[in-house]
Amino acid sequence: MALLKAPVPLGYAQASKEAHSVAAPLLTGAALALAGVVAGANDKIFRWPGISLLMLVSTSLALIASIQLHYYSRQYFYSRQDIHDWYDIGDGLRHKAQRARLYAWQGDDYDKWARNNDRAVHCFNAGTVLLGLGIVAALSPPDGGRQATWRWAAAGLVLLCTVAEAVWTLAIYRKNVHLRRTRGVALSAITEPRETA
Repeated sequence: MALLKAPVPLGYAQASKEAHSVAAPLLTGAALALAGVVAGANDKIFRWPGISLLMLVSTSLALIASIQLHYYSRQYFYSRQDIHDWYDIGDGLRHKAQRARLYAWQGDDYDKWARNNDRAVHCFNAGTVLLGLGIVAALSPPDGGRQATWRWAAAGLVLLCTVAEAVWTLAIYRKNVHLRRTRGVALSAITEPRETA
């Protein structure tokens, strides 16, 4: 029997689902709403309306790409238990070939899910950083004004949080890559008897 292919860490698929099916649509709506405000305002309200619009529209496109990639990839994510729930596979000798083929397909499909889900994650992460930069550009005040200090403070705070988000995201990415490698080596050391047709 082939080794089970599963996400590392095991909760990764569920976390990814939450990001792409809940957070990404909400953030997309927020980015488009802010883009509408910037587009409808006169040039005296925003310092860089064109840059703000570019960042906010780019945010929306990246987040929509993450939703679409996640939807596509999710079709290929299922477990061996799902196979047994959908197919009537007995334990007898005559079912070994069928079981082995379905398990092999699960492994191939898992690889498709992992590849496309990783692309969705990269789009989501890019979208969150672009959203932060778009907000910074929108908050930056035009020349002077009574509220300029407060707007610069708000823009600076958002920029600081955006940089922290980017650094944190890279750190989590590196940690997960390391975890996948170490657990992958540990799992490959476990030998399971292979079924033959």
